[in-house]
Amino acid sequence: MPGAADAKALAAAMRQTLNLPVTRFPMRANAAAREPQLHARCVSAAYALQAADASRPLFVLHDGPPFANGSLHMGHFLNKTLKDVINRYQLLRGRRVRYVPGWDCHGLPIEHKALTLLQLEADALSPAQVRALSRQLARKAVREQQKDFERWGVLADWSGAEDSVYLTMDPSYEARQYDVLKKMVHDGLIFRGFKPVYWSPSSRTALAEAELEYQDDHVSHAAYVRFVFASMGSNVSAETASVLEKYGDKLSAVVWTTTPWTIPSNQALCVNADLEYVVVRPRGADSDACYLIASALQESFATMLKGDAEQDVELQVLGTLKGADLEGAHFTHPLANREAVVLVGEHVTTDAGTGVVHTAPGHGQDDYFAWMAHHSKPGEHPDILCPVDADGCFTAEAGQGLEGLCVLDEGNAAVIDLLKNSGNLLSIGEYHHRYPYDWRTKKPVILRATAQWFARLDALHARGKRVLEDSVQMVPPSARRRLEATLSSRHEWCISRQRAWGLPIPVFYHKATGEPLITEESIEHLQNIVKTYRIEGENGEVEREGADCWWDLSVRELLPESLQDQADQYEKGTDTLDVWFDSGSSWHAVLPGLLEPNEEGQLRADVYLEGSDQHRGWFQSSLLTSLAMQGTAPYKNVITHGFTLDERGSKMSKSLGNTIVPNDFINGCTMPVAVAGKGSNKKKKSMKNSNKPEKAPKVKQMKVPAYGADVLRFWVATTDYTGDVSIGPAVVGKASDSLRKVRNTARFLLGNLHDFDPAQHAVPQDKMQFSLDRYMLHELNALAHSVTAAYDAFAFNRAQHALSHFISTDLSAFYMEAAKDRLYCDAADSQTRRSAQTVLWLSLQALTRALAPMVPHTAEDIRLHWVSQLQGGIPLEDVSGSVFLEKGWMPSAEEWKDDDLARDWAAIRQLRFEVNRVVEQMRQAGRVGSQLECNVYVVAAESDPRVAELLSPLATSSSELEDVLLCSSVQVVASEAEVESTEQFKATCQLAMGPNDAPMDVTLMVTPARGHKCPRCWKYAPEVDAAETQLCLRCAQATDLRSVADLAKTLIEEDP
Repeated sequence: MPGAADAKALAAAMRQTLNLPVTRFPMRANAAAREPQLHARCVSAAYALQAADASRPLFVLHDGPPFANGSLHMGHFLNKTLKDVINRYQLLRGRRVRYVPGWDCHGLPIEHKALTLLQLEADALSPAQVRALSRQLARKAVREQQKDFERWGVLADWSGAEDSVYLTMDPSYEARQYDVLKKMVHDGLIFRGFKPVYWSPSSRTALAEAELEYQDDHVSHAAYVRFVFASMGSNVSAETASVLEKYGDKLSAVVWTTTPWTIPSNQALCVNADLEYVVVRPRGADSDACYLIASALQESFATMLKGDAEQDVELQVLGTLKGADLEGAHFTHPLANREAVVLVGEHVTTDAGTGVVHTAPGHGQDDYFAWMAHHSKPGEHPDILCPVDADGCFTAEAGQGLEGLCVLDEGNAAVIDLLKNSGNLLSIGEYHHRYPYDWRTKKPVILRATAQWFARLDALHARGKRVLEDSVQMVPPSARRRLEATLSSRHEWCISRQRAWGLPIPVFYHKATGEPLITEESIEHLQNIVKTYRIEGENGEVEREGADCWWDLSVRELLPESLQDQADQYEKGTDTLDVWFDSGSSWHAVLPGLLEPNEEGQLRADVYLEGSDQHRGWFQSSLLTSLAMQGTAPYKNVITHGFTLDERGSKMSKSLGNTIVPNDFINGCTMPVAVAGKGSNKKKKSMKNSNKPEKAPKVKQMKVPAYGADVLRFWVATTDYTGDVSIGPAVVGKASDSLRKVRNTARFLLGNLHDFDPAQHAVPQDKMQFSLDRYMLHELNALAHSVTAAYDAFAFNRAQHALSHFISTDLSAFYMEAAKDRLYCDAADSQTRRSAQTVLWLSLQALTRALAPMVPHTAEDIRLHWVSQLQGGIPLEDVSGSVFLEKGWMPSAEEWKDDDLARDWAAIRQLRFEVNRVVEQMRQAGRVGSQLECNVYVVAAESDPRVAELLSPLATSSSELEDVLLCSSVQVVASEAEVESTEQFKATCQLAMGPNDAPMDVTLMVTPARGHKCPRCWKYAPEVDAAETQLCLRCAQATDLRSVADLAKTLIEEDP
């Protein structure tokens, strides 16, 4: 044996004869620096070049506009990444992607923040000043958010060119929005009414359902209040009349309410016509008072009367009445000198309360509809009481000294005291329930009747349901029920808001009569002004534009020519449109510039994708405006994602200190991380505890590295986004590890393709000698089908899982290990090596393209290094093109599919597992070091000829089975007696042969390898001498020399 120095020199010489990997593709991504360098290629240029290719079929994902307000959070990242994955996949499938990012620029949140920053109230400024501040804030937010979107790798035109993005405050957008309103006015869908709407005292404006947040732990005061019988109505039956007359003023109807402050507004009592009602009196009571309640609710009523007493209350039924017979009866108001009439309504149930419902049409939707059903005729507007002002305080109309008191605070307490003092309060107690809050101020709202503008929706329900069923795909499918339920539950849409920062409702009011004037002509005239209205400041920046004209111009200028002579009789309205009408009109404002109408003249985007809260928001408002405008939905596919939670599954909030922003992970930071406390994983034991505010957990500071955008995007790709998803340092760390493994696999592939040119060296499937290579083509074909199906179904986690499984299980842990010997030790230009390289090249193409939608920077970097080395190692910056502009998707071919071959190789991989297990036993016993020090014998018994049929060809075919089993020799023998070695490690196993065939019983025997170690490939061979001065026959053929000394001498002479 040579000395240590000679051995080192010999090893170095041997390495020169091997085909070792060569690549400049780095193991570490260095994403913080590298990703921005790739943006021009895989974002800007990629979008511009493909968008200009009119030969591609069109694909449009219409962007739901985020608010131009504040910093972006993890929900934004989830949303934009999901959209980008879809767009990039469609681009890779050969489509021309048109994606115009948008921003929702109007509305209370932006106005509120603009005023808060200046510590001002809205009434301290003119509408023009409020609008100027709001516009300035929105512009700033758009600029900041746009930078982040671009950094995240979102594929779009970020050049600032005209129509590259859309803003709901742009004059062109506002003018298009008036088209929608004009059509709805023409069709009679828009009307003005005095009716209860959700009202935010903290914001002093009406709110839509989509602008509410519900808190589960709201505390109200639930009261049982009695209304004393006053008189019978004309519809009361003789039987009912006799009961009512018998008990007279001793009888009271009892109501249950969680809003005692609405009692001053009470105008009626509602009963269900089909329910049975009873007159009851507590047995043994000191008083002869009796009560009218629903028969089904006697037990809960008795419990209420019992209160804290020890003895139960037993009720005596004095009479039974039908609900329908009570209609028209009158009961005395408990606080005011008036009566409440009994009405029937289907909304009355026995789920809670007494079956008699306190009805204040100024403060409840059901109350309003019941009141209108019994009191209104065409053109009639019955008086509705609503003694509450815009600040949520009682007006003088409430009486009883309540004026000026806040109805949600001291006003409610004052009404309760008045009821106590009047003797009409039977019970009062705290009630924990779900209650609506203003989404921006986080304060409770009320229902308050005001004069508002509404859109009629009943006429759209049936058509909307049919459209959703027939022409809209929903992901997940369960989302369909939510959207349909939201649609069918809304009869009207309050579209007016009492704020300055918005698109004005173009209505004029007659000064003498108050009658509104809004026509197609008046709207169209304003449209034309909005399109061109523009005032620039001294610095050239636009100060006033578009809809600002409503506040700047006179009534005469704003009226159409046909009405200008009446200008002095009218004044402008001050309401603005609901921001959901703004964003809900985006399809009409944006899609005409991207799509051609279909045969029916309709514009429909391929995809809408937003969070689950948008079923009652943008999905719904877009559907409603589109139904009204073009009779169909504006989308073909609606995709819904969940919310982002922290690693503990908690909602992120500033109070808990668990908020995370994307840039924390992209750029790196020091982040507070929750420390698991004692019992932190235990489930809450009761609903009582679950209503308590969640306590902020203990935290520690953790340094988070600069992962870049791709790691965070890879996390998105791993999630089942249709539900809520968790995010935190540990979660992102796992995503980073997973992406690093993918990157290392790509590095191995690139390194082993350094001398491979597909045009010259690729081996066709039918010319591949090794069935292993043909099997891998089968697996690549299956992978392409799985990944494609997953992307087509918008199931990106399934695509990621299929790809990661292939990389880790089929490629890294199996094929790359099995092919290493061929790749490194066979002659560089041998057919066997080129065949393996062909599989690696196809795997690289599959990996790069499947990854590209998820992690575009990584995929682009892989492609750059591949093309660079393909073109002789040219500098990366000199490589042209992009992975997103190359033709072709993942490599696949139907002729690669071979189910029989796949079944055979599944069995061989089982055998490989068993061999590895036995070799590990030998290693533990100290008999071998590496697996190459082993020989494997497989016994092919006559009882099952399938063993020999499966393995014999591979055992004699250019060491194919040796490479797969990672040993020096494999032989298939007829019996154990043929194994000469006395030192044997034996195992038996069953190899599955598919669902239709019985498994194979296999005996395998592993022995120490015969012969000696080849200095070049390290396999043991009989032809290698004990001194290891000779190469094995395969290596001799690869190097053209058998003698190690001769080979070393030749190499030294060639490289002095």
